[in-house]
Order: sequence, then structure tokens, then C-alpha cells
Amino acid sequence: MQSQPIKVNFREELDKYLFHWKWILFSAIISLVACYFYLRYANDVFESSAKIQVLDSSTSSFKMPNDGVSIFGSSKVNLENQIENLKSSRIVGTVVDSLNLTTEVYGVGRVKSYELWNDAPFKVIWAVEKDSLKNRFGSFEVEITNTGYKLNGSSKKYKFNQTNFDYELPFKLTLKNKESLKKIEGRIYLISLKDRKSIIKNISRKISVDYVGNQSEILKLNLTGFSPEKITDILNTLIIAFNNDGVKDRQYVHQKTVDFVDKRFEYLYNELDSIEQSKADYKRDNQVGNVESDASVLMQRTFQSKSDLDKAYTQSTLSKLMLLSLNKSKDLELLPANVGFDDQEINGLIDKYNQQVFKCNKLLQSGGGESNPLVKESINQAIQLKNNVKSSIIGYQKVLEIKKNEYRKINSEEIANYGKVPNKEKNIRSIERQQTIKENLYVLLLQKREEALVNLAITNPCVKVVEDASFSPTPIFPNRKSYFGIALIMGLLIPFIIVYLNGLFNSKVQTKEDIEQEIKDMIVISEIPNIKDENKKIGLLDRSILSESFRILSSNIKFITTLKKAGNVIFVTSSVKGEGKTFVSTNLAITLSSFGKKVVLVGADLRNPQLHNSLDLKKVLVKGVTNYLFDNKLTAEDIITNSQENEVNLDVIISGVIPQNPAELLSNGRFEVLLNELRNIYEYVIVDTAPTVLVTDTSLIIELADTVVYVTRSNYTEKKLLKFISNFKTLNNVKSMGLILNNIGQNKTYGYKYNYGYNYGYGENEIQKKKSIFNKIKVRKS
Repeated sequence: MQSQPIKVNFREELDKYLFHWKWILFSAIISLVACYFYLRYANDVFESSAKIQVLDSSTSSFKMPNDGVSIFGSSKVNLENQIENLKSSRIVGTVVDSLNLTTEVYGVGRVKSYELWNDAPFKVIWAVEKDSLKNRFGSFEVEITNTGYKLNGSSKKYKFNQTNFDYELPFKLTLKNKESLKKIEGRIYLISLKDRKSIIKNISRKISVDYVGNQSEILKLNLTGFSPEKITDILNTLIIAFNNDGVKDRQYVHQKTVDFVDKRFEYLYNELDSIEQSKADYKRDNQVGNVESDASVLMQRTFQSKSDLDKAYTQSTLSKLMLLSLNKSKDLELLPANVGFDDQEINGLIDKYNQQVFKCNKLLQSGGGESNPLVKESINQAIQLKNNVKSSIIGYQKVLEIKKNEYRKINSEEIANYGKVPNKEKNIRSIERQQTIKENLYVLLLQKREEALVNLAITNPCVKVVEDASFSPTPIFPNRKSYFGIALIMGLLIPFIIVYLNGLFNSKVQTKEDIEQEIKDMIVISEIPNIKDENKKIGLLDRSILSESFRILSSNIKFITTLKKAGNVIFVTSSVKGEGKTFVSTNLAITLSSFGKKVVLVGADLRNPQLHNSLDLKKVLVKGVTNYLFDNKLTAEDIITNSQENEVNLDVIISGVIPQNPAELLSNGRFEVLLNELRNIYEYVIVDTAPTVLVTDTSLIIELADTVVYVTRSNYTEKKLLKFISNFKTLNNVKSMGLILNNIGQNKTYGYKYNYGYNYGYGENEIQKKKSIFNKIKVRKS
């Protein structure tokens, strides 16, 4: 059998939530107020950003015109390396020291403290060495007075500009503006000394560097913090420190070149002086004059060979000097670059070696020890490059030796062909040749020295600032609009969730609809409201909500009753104790009596009788149903008791003493005889029976009832008992049975509204008249 889909009444579901609109509104207001106070005292986070372009250092050096600089260049900047260098602890440490970021001044408020940057009224000067502050931290409070300040709430006063030795770290406070002393008098400030390493790590972690575009050389720097002016100053100082570091690196290479050339100048000066002195001595001893005119023809023919030979000698001497410098240099020491080698391979190896040495030094300075794998690998590469330079120079010397031999051989052949040139001229030319070599080398080194000095003096910056650091006046956190929106949603959502969960996990009957969903073959003939008054019995001409509900119940019973003759027997029962069957039967009897009907109320719950308590009767003095069932001589009139309930006369038969075998008594036939007697006397016989789940008493006598009123209680009766009610009707073949939902409105979650307050239009005189009429009605025993 295909199950029917569950129909959801969205209007009823919505009304169930909207019934608590006051709580929903209250929750929303509380959430917004809490959000307001949170945002008021929360620390705002600002963001500052800047843009820089890292320039290529390989194209910034000054070159002499004969070096031949190409107009087609491309950037060789490794931006990833530059980003890591920018965020390195060495560069950030320079910023920390420059801005004194280890010392922080806070203004102490009633709820929170706020950092003062440029607005701090005084400056903190520590009276110890900076190196001793690197690993120190602590904090203390100062209260400003008219002459100075107090330390940590003490009564002792200290003066400005005087060193305070009472704190573990001596310090002094210097006012920035003495005129502002009156404005800050009485204020409390917190001075905090932070650990330098932790400050560096914190700034390095917060700095974000990203590319502006995929192929752009421009980097965007971002930094977040609580003080917008502070993070802006940090970014600007970071850019300056990064640029200065790059400039110093370039200047260091040029300075090493100048130092090397200066040392060679002293050597070459002595060499040239010695050669010139030898030439003078030779001419004086051999009485040689100007021999150039005699050998002009020879010079023209041998010019080219001599020029090549001179060049070979120059390169050979350079290689020897470089090899000597290379052997004397220590590990990871820079070599002079561009000293005049014609072999571009050697020049390229020297440049690569210098770059590798610079990279090693950077890694060592950034905190990596020699045991670091990256440092080891970098040092090994530097050593390998140095060995390659040495091997290239040695190989180059061999090539030069071969060239010199060839040039010397050619020169010797020319001399042999022109042997008429005196031997003295040969010796003079040999001396002049040595002099020329030294002079050429001297001029070459002088040119390189000037290039290095020019580059040292006009070193270009390594960074171009595209945009200076600036901050947005709107904080990036917290987003006030979003927080207020979330707070409003949460304030509205929490009551809805509470109501939903309460309904989801509530296993008890709450509404009429809960009953109708489970029981299809019966109807709810009345809903009895929850009454907080201790006296839960209605009275004559009662116009209360409770009275109206029982009037409706009495009217609806007529429609479900199949018996149309007098003496209608109505059983009032429930599933378990506490659902209000005695309360319903009592008030139903009072209501019918107030209509002028002859009604008797019978207590048939022999195990747990409560009817006598409801009517304030003493059962020990009055005979009841139990006595009738035991004694065959008793009649119905013998056990009927008259009770006056709220100006209404009511005949009552209580249950009597509690027997040991109530089920056997109810099934002995005497109870049926009692009901038949009562049918002949009364129009309505209301029977308060025992609960059906706990005992079988009601099932034994249910066939005697004309109508059964089954009582359930809101927020008390379990939903799983509803199926038992349906089975009870089927198993006992009850033809006329109606359901009552008692105590509705006790659980305000489900939003009941009572609409029983009709206005009948009675005047005061009419009400009194009606009361007098009903007071004359006396229900007598027949």
C-alpha cells in the first residue's frame, strides 16, 4: 500500500514561530547590542600597501666607451630571490632597530588599551646598550603627574629626563611637548618592551609580497596591523633598508676592485722605475744615442710581430698576477673583475665566482650556519668556480707561452734577416719592450680603477618606488556591516532554532493536529484551556474561557451520541493518570447541571479515586460504588450524595473505599444494575472511570456506556499512546467516542489563542435575575 505524502501547512508552521515574535525581536535586539559593544571595543585591523620595482644591477655599472655596451638588454632580476631577501630577518631587523619597534607605548582606557605611535606624548629611552635589549622583555605602567610620573601605581614620583633605576631596566622618559603636560596629567600609559626576535618574526609573517602581473617586475607589498601610521612607516622604512642593502652590495664589489688596483700600482711603479733606470745605465755605459732612425725599416716590418708579442706578454703578466692573487686569496673572498683579460671565458668565470661568493655571504648572514645544506652546496659551488678560474688561467698561460714562442720566433727571424742592426739596439729594445708592457698594464689598471671609483660614487638604486606606502582609513577587520548583518541573522535564527528543536525532540501531544494525524476515525470534540487558578471548577453563569470550553463540549457530545432517549451514560476515561479525566468529568457534570439537566456524577475509578478530593467530600462518611457492588441490598438512592459546587446543585456517587479486587467487583453485574437504576432517574450519568493503559477496569464495563469521552493532555500525553487509543476503540467495539485535548496552551511554544470570550450582552440586573432562577433549581433524589 502506497503511503500518502505528508502535507505541511506552512501557515500553521509560520504562526507557530511568529507566536514568539516578542522573543524573536528581543533576541535580535540583544544580538545587535552585543555586536555593537563588541565592535566598539574590538581592535580595528588596517592594511597598508606599497609598490616597488626591483632594478637590474647588471646594467647599472659605468663602462668606458671602449667596452661596447649593447642597446638590447633584458632584465636578469630573480624576483623570487628578491622577495625572500626583502622578508629576511636581516632586512626586517634593520627596520626594527631603525624605528625602535621593540618599545611600544599604549594608552590605558577603561575597557581596552590602544597603541600610540606618533601620538605618544613622551619618548622612552633605555639606559642600557642596544645589544643587551635584544632578548629582554617586560612591561610597566606610568601615571602622569604635574611634575613627572608614577611607576606601577606607587606613590613615589619621578621626573622627566631623569634616568629611573628602580625598574629592572634603567630608562628615562622625555616629553615631546612640555605644553601638553596639563592635558595628559592623570592619564595612565603602558610601556612594553618586546623581544626583538619575536617582533622580527611577527613582521616577516605579516608582510605579504605579490606580483602585480604575471610578467610584471613590479611587486606589491602589504602589511596589516592595529596602527595604520605604524604599518605605513614600517613599509616605507623596509623599502629604504632593502634599497640601501642592495646599494651596499654593489659598492662592496667596486671597492674591492679599487683596493686590488691600488696594491698593483705600487708594484708596477717600482717595476717601471727599475726598467727606466736600467735603460739609462745601458745607454750611458755603451754610449748609445738615438738608434731609431737606423732601424726604421726594420721596425715597420717587425711592428706587427712585436705588437702581438707585447700583447701576449701583457696577457701573460696579467694571468700571473691574477694567479698570484688567486693563490693568496682566502675562501669566499671576491676576485677583481674586468682587469683586462682578452679571454672572455676567464672574465665570465670571475664574474660567476664573485656572484656565488656574494650569495654565500648572504646565506651566512641570514642565519644559516655552515652546516646548512644550502650553505654547503653554495660554498662547494664557489670553490668549484674558483678552481675553474685557476684552471682556465693556467690553460690560458700555456696558450700565451705558445703564442709568445711563435711571436719570438718570428721576431728572431726578422732580426736575423736584418742582422745589421747593432746588438746594442737589441738590448735597448728589450728594455723598452719591458717598459712598454709595464706602462700598458699601468694604464689599463688606471682605467679600471677610474671605472670602479665612478661606479662607487654614482651607484644606482636597486629599487624604484612606484607607489609609497599608504593605508585605507577603513579597517579591513572587523567589517561592521557584515558583523551587524550576521548578528541580526543570528538573533533572528536562534529563537527559530530553539522552537524547531523543541518541536523536533518533543514526543508529547501538543495540538489538535497531532491527534488528528494519528487517529483518523475519531474527532476532537473539545479543547480545554490551561487554567492557572487553583479552583478549576466552573460556576453558575460563569463566562470564563474554561466555562465556554465545557459548554462547547456538552453541545458536541449531543452530536456524537447515537442514543436519543433519556438516561445517557457518558464514560470519561484517559490513557494514564494525570491527563485530567476527573477534572473533565466534574466540570462536564456541573455544566450540564447549570443547563437545568438532571445529572449524576459517578466515580468508577476504584483503584485511585480522586472524585471525592475534587468535590471536597470525605469518603469515609459516605457510601460509594464499592459499597453498592459488595452489598446487594443497597439501592442507587442509598449512595447518592448531593453537593453544592459554585452555586450549582450536583448529585454525586463517589467510588468508596478501595477494594482488593476492583476488576472482579466491576464484572459481577452489580455495576450494570446501578447504571440502569440511574438511567431511570437522571438525564445524564457521567462516569469517571480508571485509566485504560494501566488497568483493565474500564475495558470490563465499556460496553455499558452510550458515549465515551477520551481525555488527552497537551504536553503530557505521549504521541505513541495515540495508536493505543485507536486500538482501544476497535478492540472494545466502541461506537460513539470523542476525544478531548486538555490543558492546551501550557506549552507556549505552540502559540494557542483562546477565542471563547464571547459577549452575551447581559446587564448586571439580568445576570442577577438569571442567578436567582438557577438557584431555585433543586436536583432531588427520585
